[in-house]
Formats: sequence, structure tokens, C-alpha cells
Amino acid sequence: MIQRFIYTALVDGFQAFTDDPTLIDALFMEEWELSETESDSIKEHFAAHPPTIKHGYARMEDDFPIITIVLGGEGEAQTVLGDDLGMVLDEDDPDYQADIAGALWQHTYQIMVYTEHPDLTTYYYEMVKRIMITTPFINNGLFEIKLRGNDLMPDPAYIPAHLFVRQFTFDCQREFHTVDRNSRLSKAFAVRGIHVDKSGSPRDVGGVQTLVTVSGVSTDE
Repeated sequence: MIQRFIYTALVDGFQAFTDDPTLIDALFMEEWELSETESDSIKEHFAAHPPTIKHGYARMEDDFPIITIVLGGEGEAQTVLGDDLGMVLDEDDPDYQADIAGALWQHTYQIMVYTEHPDLTTYYYEMVKRIMITTPFINNGLFEIKLRGNDLMPDPAYIPAHLFVRQFTFDCQREFHTVDRNSRLSKAFAVRGIHVDKSGSPRDVGGVQTLVTVSGVSTDE
């Protein structure tokens, strides 16, 4: 599940900031040209209040700062005829065959940064951005990755009161496929028994293994 890839990336990324605070200097002093004094204050606050990473929307009882991961939407981006992605065979069972069904899917996830101060929200948002840009999600089979972000307007349905929230959006595509293990139940892969058609030919059976050997049979009606 893609949200778990994102969760792992964020946990590992913020742990890297904890283990090596010079990464914070590199982000804010080198990339954004903030002063050393401000960068030191970011490191100090981050050391005392590292964000919690969780799935789902934030709730009033949560401890802040918090970073949440929610599914913004998903759907098929590219389909194939009949959702047919081929067939799988079992080397240990020559009679076993099953269809593979699937398509390319588009996924959108929102990473929401909640803090009690607008500047802190901005700092942690930039740290999230740095983590998501540098994580090799291609190793998880993700491609067509697009990143963007925005502030969220106050909404009591999604944002607890007195909090500041900025949203980082992660778009990607991934092939979804599944083996239809029941598909072989509705298809004849082997025919056992006697069947002789004098007007037929081996190619008429369409590759079905008949397991029938005909010998000494008259073809006269």
C-alpha cells in the first residue's frame, strides 16, 4: 500500500534530521538562505518537538506537531482490454493456469502538516518536501511522480481549532495487478475421456490438452 511507502519515507527522513542536524542547516541556510540564528532555532525546536507521523486526519486529542497521510483519490489511469495482463503458470502443477487482471492506476495522497504556529508549519512542510523529493519511490514501483503543495483554509470538519495546516500532495502511478485464482475453474485446460471427431483436426481444439490417443477407430459413419 502506497501510504505505507510514504509513512516509512517520512519516519526515516525525520529520523535522519534527528541523527544529523546539519541537514537542517543545509535545507534552510543553503537552500532557502535563512540566517544561522533562525536555523539554530529550528533545530532547537525540532529537537524538543519532533512531529508524529500517522495515517488519517488529525483529531483534537492528538499531540502536535503532527503529520498525517490521507488518500486524496485514486482511479484507473490506463486500462487494457478486458483488464487482461496475461496468464500465470505454476511450475509445480502443470495443469494450473490463472489469469492476471489489472491496469495502471493513478494515486493522489495528501500529507498534512499540523502545528500551533504558522512558521513551524512552514518549517516542517519544507522538511517534508525535502524528504519526498529525495526518497527513491521508484524502488516501490511508483512512476509519473508529481509533487505540489498548498495552504488549507480553516475547516472545523478537518482542522482542529487554533492550528495551522499546510498540505503536500503526492501524485503517482503504479501498476495494480492481481492473479484471478478462480479463473481456471471456468475454463477447460484439460479434457479427460473419449472424444473423436472425424471431421476435426488437432488445431480445432484450440490448444486444449485432450489426453486422448485414437487408434484402430473407423472414421466411417
